[in-house]
Amino acid sequence: MLVPIVLLLIGLALVVAEVFFVSMGLLSLMAGTCILAADVLAFQQGQTEGWTLVALQIVLVPLLVWGAFRLLPRLPFGRRMLLGGPVTEPGGGFASLDHLEGREGRALTDLRPAGTALLGDERVSVVAIGGFIPRDSDVVVSAVEGPEVRVRATSVPDDD
Repeated sequence: MLVPIVLLLIGLALVVAEVFFVSMGLLSLMAGTCILAADVLAFQQGQTEGWTLVALQIVLVPLLVWGAFRLLPRLPFGRRMLLGGPVTEPGGGFASLDHLEGREGRALTDLRPAGTALLGDERVSVVAIGGFIPRDSDVVVSAVEGPEVRVRATSVPDDD
C-alpha cells in the first residue's frame, strides 16, 4: 500500500503546484496521471484500499485547491501575480449634485416620471415627484439623493 500512497502524495503536490505555477495544464495532467495510477494500484491490492484512497482524494483535492488559492495572495510572488482591486477616488463614482438643491429650471422633455431638465445652465437627468410633468414646465429641485435629482412642477405650460 506504500506505492499508491506515494503516488497520491505526488499527485496532490502537483495539484498544488498547478495553482502556483503556469504550466498550461501540464502539471494537472501529471497530477491526474499520478492519482489515477494510485487508484489502479490500490484497487489491485483490494476493494477496501481502493475505495479508501478514492474517498481521501474526494476530500483532499478540493481542500488543497481551496487552500492553495487562499494562500496564493499572501505569498510575495502571489501578490506580484495578482492584480489589486480598482483604484477609485472617494465619493462613489459620480459627481456631487448637491449644489442643485432648490434650483429652478425647465423640463426639456416630458417627465414620465424620469426625463431631462435644464437647471440654470446645466442639463440634468431628473425624476418627477408625483408623476407626469409635461415638457416646458417650470420645475424646482426638491431633493438630491446621490445621483438622483428629484423635481416637482412649479407651473405647467398652457396648451395652445
